[in-house]
Amino acid sequence: MISVIIPIYNVLPFLDKCVESVISQSYRDLEIILVDDGSTDGSGERCDYYATHDDRIRVIHKPNGGLSDARNAGIDIAQGEYITFIDSDDYILPGYIEYLYNRITRDNADMAVCQVTFVDERDQELSVGGVSVDKVVNGNENCMKAFLTDTAIDTPAWRKLYRTSMFSTGIRYPVGRYHEDVFTTYKLIALCETISVGSRPLYAYRQRSGSIVNSTFSPKHLDAITGNIERYTFISSRFPRLEPMAIKGILHAANICSMRIAKSKTDAKPYLSTLQPLYRKFLKSYLKSNCRTASKIFATAAWINLSLLIKIISRFTK
Repeated sequence: MISVIIPIYNVLPFLDKCVESVISQSYRDLEIILVDDGSTDGSGERCDYYATHDDRIRVIHKPNGGLSDARNAGIDIAQGEYITFIDSDDYILPGYIEYLYNRITRDNADMAVCQVTFVDERDQELSVGGVSVDKVVNGNENCMKAFLTDTAIDTPAWRKLYRTSMFSTGIRYPVGRYHEDVFTTYKLIALCETISVGSRPLYAYRQRSGSIVNSTFSPKHLDAITGNIERYTFISSRFPRLEPMAIKGILHAANICSMRIAKSKTDAKPYLSTLQPLYRKFLKSYLKSNCRTASKIFATAAWINLSLLIKIISRFTK
């Protein structure tokens, strides 16, 4: 049995598409856990409706605690041998679960991954991300290296199938944090000896204008930096040869936060003491990474004078 965990909070316009994409999967031996995280828009009642029409569905109603808390509630009651997560404003394409299950069992893997299709709020395809070639990554350090360098695996919890036993070690998502996957996925990767990577883009990620990813700056976005620093510390101690690769995530998160501060015309002074030292400490290694040239130029300008860079970008942003 495979446990499908769907955290739900006020997504009624998208909920049917998400749940029905799971119910209609060709792989039938499912435990579908709908976690209503204190919804106030009727999403919780819609979950109960689905539970009366499909006996594979279990519903948890709980006070609002955020995405991490909802995922954790699902993990705590999951009974399947494998777990996959789906965000409730996304959906999965036909064959998603069967595809991942076949890969994880055929390759005797700890994790199986597919690629992603980006869609808008009307389900129109925007782009396809990931890789076009199937592969299998063997060896614990190689799994971590692939995670740090290969977009085929990446950080989000979704589009992956995990052995449930990996969560029996106590790994959970950090309650109250933004960018919760940054704090968590690397810990799961560290348990992997084999990852099966499939090239088919079977997870539909919906790009919404009001999502965390697309929102303007909030101090909570600094959680991405905190999570990457924790990941860097962990990797430096466990996989010292991969330390330079872990640095990339820190400055990538710093770049995004700095750009958001500038574009949203937020007062940068409270955040300079956090951001500027990161560029001073990690720029040299970052410039050796495989990140985009534009990102390296931005980081170099930030290293010289982050305050001035933010002012310039803010001035020319409408």
